[in-house]
Amino acid sequence: MLVENAFAGIVLTAQSFNPSIFTETWLDKNGVLAASSLEGIRVFSPEVAQFQTKECQVLVIPPKMQITFPIHRVEGDFEVQRNIAVRTIEVLPHTPYQALGLNFDFFVSFPTEKDFNAYNRALLGSGDYQLLQEFSSADAKFGRYFSKDHGPARLKLDIKPVKGGPQNKDLLQFSFNFHHDVAQFDLSERAEKLIEFIRDWSSLREYSERLVKMGTTLNPGEAM
Repeated sequence: MLVENAFAGIVLTAQSFNPSIFTETWLDKNGVLAASSLEGIRVFSPEVAQFQTKECQVLVIPPKMQITFPIHRVEGDFEVQRNIAVRTIEVLPHTPYQALGLNFDFFVSFPTEKDFNAYNRALLGSGDYQLLQEFSSADAKFGRYFSKDHGPARLKLDIKPVKGGPQNKDLLQFSFNFHHDVAQFDLSERAEKLIEFIRDWSSLREYSERLVKMGTTLNPGEAM
């Protein structure tokens, strides 16, 4: 197994965000981001705020704030990215937050001497499910969906074959979504619940990586 690339996302949803609040001055003044760290094209308007640093990209529209960033072969503890979400919540604690999603996407390849389709079938396409009989050809590919409660969140894991990279080669994409719904809590409690969950980001990343390793390992003696 070889992780070719990996990305993470922090998605904060609310009944309504006010993108017009997010300006270079506001970000800097409130310790969300130093204005000097902003790079490239940025948009600040009543309808949308979109900006980036060397570490991440940020989009704010009325339903959500989305922070996306690479985590493959990147040094550091990703404190800058997490701080954007934490400081936004701290500065705007009375926003009617609804949920928080911590997302991880891993793109995994396999040794070139192995046939991807055969490996994919052995991993995800075996079993007694009747529909598998209709996908018995050598060119068939397989994915799986898993879901369970994990701590205060609902974990949703979607695994599917994709094409990617400069060589457009076969990869397995593992997409993790840890969804923490806070709508059931009083408005006064939501900010604290969200910040506590963001602080668990590293352990959720480590757990996701363990599941990727588990999900790409064939059982001993399993035929290909």
